[in-house]
Amino acid sequence: MEKFEIDIKWGSYFFIINTATSIFITLLMSLIDIRSLLYLSNVLIPIFIIQLLYFTIKAFKENNENGLCKGFRKFFVLIRLLVFYFFLISFLNQTSSSDIQYNSLMFSYRKRDLSEFLIDENSNEDYVATFNDFLFFLKRKLRLVAEI
Repeated sequence: MEKFEIDIKWGSYFFIINTATSIFITLLMSLIDIRSLLYLSNVLIPIFIIQLLYFTIKAFKENNENGLCKGFRKFFVLIRLLVFYFFLISFLNQTSSSDIQYNSLMFSYRKRDLSEFLIDENSNEDYVATFNDFLFFLKRKLRLVAEI
């Protein structure tokens, strides 16, 4: 197994477990008292750090078993796990809903509707391509290819 496959495996485990525990803790805190959600970040950040360390150590061990991680390169295992995690989080932040637009902190993206790419049916121009137009286009392309 290659080192990137190992990092992606443990990064995906980290993402799944972190998402599940965050949802569980949020639901538990909201059931106890709705005002306790003010302190949600105080609970989730240490849990995130503990989970990050746990899955990084697991990735270290598996990389060492395969002889892929030596010396200062162990630091890059942590970086790859974090980058993979933030890529997955950025995919969650991208929504196609027109009512709610969650902005990703990592990537900017085009905020365009699909309707701008559709052809306006009410336009006055006639876009009908005939067989003669296709033959003219084909002859022109063949002439260009023959000149080369």
